[in-house]
Amino acid sequence: MAILIGLLASLIGLGITLYIYNKQKAQKPLMCPRRAPCETVISSPEAKIFGISNTILGMFYYIVTVGFLLYFGTGHSCNLASLVFIVMITVGFLFSMYLVGVQHFKIKQWCVWCLGSAAMATVLYGVMVSMFLLP
Repeated sequence: MAILIGLLASLIGLGITLYIYNKQKAQKPLMCPRRAPCETVISSPEAKIFGISNTILGMFYYIVTVGFLLYFGTGHSCNLASLVFIVMITVGFLFSMYLVGVQHFKIKQWCVWCLGSAAMATVLYGVMVSMFLLP
């Protein structure tokens, strides 16, 4: 069950990041609920790390998580794969929480789509904990 929840969260997260990427590429505004200032957040200097768009990093993150979850879902287990997955999911979760903090404390604006992606990273972290760290 954890793998299915993880796959669903990964696919939703991928959909969110693809939506943001496509709108940015087409130079069109995001459709944000309640007139949220999504554009302020995704066009801020904090929207990139080491010159790489957080949107691109998010797409990569969700694609890789889908791959890992499909691998584990077929009954495969590998200590190295498990370790890489645990580290990746933990880093993704912590980075998402950092970005939520940046929205609150530095930008002082909220992007609903970004918060949705952070929620999916949180679900994935919970899935990882239930798969590997709980008895």
